[in-house]
Amino acid sequence: MPTQPAEAWAASTAERRADPVDDARRRAIARALMIVLAVTALAGVARFWNLGHPEEKVFDEVYYASDACLYAGHPFEECDLESATERSWVHPPLAKWLIALGIEAFGNDPFGWRFTAAAVGTASVALAGAFAFLLWGRPVWAGVASLLLATEHLHFVQSRVAMLDIFLAFFILLGFTLLLWDRVRQERLDAADLAPLGRSGPRWIRVAAGASFAAATASKWSGIFAWLGAVVLALIWERGRRARAGSDRPLITAVREEWPSLALAFVVVPFAVYLLTWVRWLGDHGWDLGRLWSNHLAIGEYHLELEPFRANGEPIHPYMSEAWTWLLLLRPVAYYYRDLGPQAAEILGVGNPLLFWGSLLFLPYLALGWWGQRDWRAGAILVPVLFLYVPWLFVSRPLFLFYIVPLTPFLALGATYVLRDIARIRVAERASLGPAVGVAIVVAVALFLFFWPVLIGEPIGKEAWDARIWFSGWV
Repeated sequence: MPTQPAEAWAASTAERRADPVDDARRRAIARALMIVLAVTALAGVARFWNLGHPEEKVFDEVYYASDACLYAGHPFEECDLESATERSWVHPPLAKWLIALGIEAFGNDPFGWRFTAAAVGTASVALAGAFAFLLWGRPVWAGVASLLLATEHLHFVQSRVAMLDIFLAFFILLGFTLLLWDRVRQERLDAADLAPLGRSGPRWIRVAAGASFAAATASKWSGIFAWLGAVVLALIWERGRRARAGSDRPLITAVREEWPSLALAFVVVPFAVYLLTWVRWLGDHGWDLGRLWSNHLAIGEYHLELEPFRANGEPIHPYMSEAWTWLLLLRPVAYYYRDLGPQAAEILGVGNPLLFWGSLLFLPYLALGWWGQRDWRAGAILVPVLFLYVPWLFVSRPLFLFYIVPLTPFLALGATYVLRDIARIRVAERASLGPAVGVAIVVAVALFLFFWPVLIGEPIGKEAWDARIWFSGWV
């Protein structure tokens, strides 16, 4: 809240509205909104196109679409369940409730199962643009980030199946976008001397970010990685505020002054939000918090004890992959495959090679930008990447490529960061590398269009299918 009297606050607000810089910013916001919404509309058309195909449950839809059907109040027989007990009890309920909303709205059929996944996948494209605009304030880069995510293969595929991961990815991206918005807003207030340092009250945008990370964790427990990353990023930014103000011990000062606000945003409210998602479960089990705790212990035990190999040494699933292979795309996941004689139909969960393979170059570049040039914008992208990826390198349970779906928006943003820097390079007095940036974007879109048939299960000739299955590990 402003510390100035109401009259001074109103006067300063009027001055800012008359400021040509603010006027230019409003025009930039309007242009960015127009560009991002246009890209999002195209992403929505692609994600909803023939969404009811295949007309059967594919891959893990047999768990999540079936359980969401039960959540929506259908008899278990209609949900392809053996009893009125959910199959996916080892995951929290929020994403299944969101899938159930689509079933309630459109029926217990493939379109109904997948509707909300397609909706939040489409919304994620807009969020990526918002994140990019908050970073750079330029409509063109907001549009580029949105377009790169719209045409990212793995994110696209997950937007068209009734699984948990796209909801996890959406809430994580929303949380980091809100956290970034809070940082940008606070920076503007600091510059105007409207938010003096010291113990602050609730910062409601940051509180909303914490609630979003809780929603991610209530969709899938791996959301806690992002939650922890957000706390670290918030502390880094608060330390930076104190350092710029000349504090001798900026981190200690930040913790001492900010801990009530941080605790509200990242502990109190998120815990309440997470618990709220279990209200229906508690109602069905006599409002017994002890039983809820026991259920959580059982979930944790299941994940900790799940072994990737059977006693005879065979993998428990043919599409398992170790986390170190994910950016290399060594083992995608086939969600659906049909041999149709001269044709084949497949839904292949594989990343866009330009972003995934390119990340081997642009992630180190981000690290250099953050540590070498002290560019906080690089850190805003890199910290989520580290917390969403590195923990999986130490997990021994069965893993799959689609666990990296929450990372895909930040791969799109990381690529945008590099493309923006490339566009600013001058190779002659007037020439720039801007055309190279355009070529990279065209390649990303062209790859998406080329792989389109094996991303949506469209029947194509065997030769055309072979042309898209680049490695033996993709079969």
